[in-house]
Amino acid sequence: MRAVRYTRTGGPEVLELADLPAPAPGPGEITVDVTHAGIHFADVMFRRGQFPVTLPAVPGLEVAGTVAALGAGVHGLRVGQPVAAVPTGFGGNAERVATPAATAVALDGPLAGLDPLHAAATACNATTAVGTLRGAARTGPGDRVLVLGAAGGLGTLLGRLATAHGAALTVGAAGTPERAAAAAAHGYHHTLTYAELADRTPELTDGQGFDAVIDTVGGELRGAVRPLLAVFGRHVVIGNAADRDTTLAANEVWYDSFTLAGYNMGGVLSRRPDLFRAHLAEGLRLVADGTLRPHVEEIGWDGVATAHARLEGRTATAKYVLRTG
Repeated sequence: MRAVRYTRTGGPEVLELADLPAPAPGPGEITVDVTHAGIHFADVMFRRGQFPVTLPAVPGLEVAGTVAALGAGVHGLRVGQPVAAVPTGFGGNAERVATPAATAVALDGPLAGLDPLHAAATACNATTAVGTLRGAARTGPGDRVLVLGAAGGLGTLLGRLATAHGAALTVGAAGTPERAAAAAAHGYHHTLTYAELADRTPELTDGQGFDAVIDTVGGELRGAVRPLLAVFGRHVVIGNAADRDTTLAANEVWYDSFTLAGYNMGGVLSRRPDLFRAHLAEGLRLVADGTLRPHVEEIGWDGVATAHARLEGRTATAKYVLRTG
C-alpha cells in the first residue's frame, strides 16, 4: 500500500512516499481503507521530534473511509461500513490503517450526510473543540472566551462552537494581522493579534477579563495571558505549538483565584474511551448539521510535505486533507 512515512525526525523534507505492507487489525481494532486523511498539527510536532515517536513512522491522526476488517472482540461495526476514525497510533496517511474500534464512528445512520472529506478534516479538531469547551473549560451562556491560535484548524472550530454555546464575547487571537483577519470569518466577535491583547482586553471585557482562555500556543504567551483572566477564570491548555512550556507554582492558582485545566485526546481515550467516543460523535454531528464549518483544501500525495511546511510556518489558510485515491 502507498503511505507517507519518515525514518528520521526533522523538517518536512524527511517525509517520503513509500510502499508498505498493509496492517491487520489486532484485538479490539479495525482496519480502514482510507479515502481521506487529515493533516494535523500533531503530525508536525511528532515529525520534528517534539515528542517521542517510534521510527519509521507514518503520520496521520484522522481518517475517513470504509471498514476493511474487524479484529477480535469488535462489535457494532461491519466490513464495508463508512467510518471516520482517529488512529491514535498514527498511520492515517496511508491507503489502509489500523485503529482502535473505540475511536471509530459510523458515517451511516445519523451521520449519513456527512462528506468524508469534512469528516477527515475535523475528526480530531471537532473532538477537541467539544471536549475543551464542554469539559475542561465548561463554557456557557454569558461567558467571555479568548482563543489563542484562532486562525488554525482547531481555532476556527473553537470560535464557532463557543459562540454557539452562547458566549457573550468570543475573541480570537493570532500572531499576525493577516492571521487575525483570517480568523474573523469563524464565529469570533473580535479578532486581535497577540500584541494587542493586553491593551484591548480591559475595553472588550468591561475590565473583568476572560472567563476562559483556550491556549494552544504555549511559550511566553502562556504566561502573558494569565493577567487577562477574570476572577475564577479558566486557563485551558490544549497544545504547545511553540514547543516551549512555562512553569507554574501551585500557590499562583491560589493567590490569583483562577483554574488551570487541560484537554488531551489521548489522555481522555486511555482513561475514558466512552467519553472520547462521545466527544468524537458529537463533534462530527456538529459538522454534519453545519454548526462547525471547516475550510478544507484537498491535496494529493505530493502535497503532504508542503502542507506540513505551511502548518509549521503558520502560513496555512485551510485544513489540508489528503485524498488517497
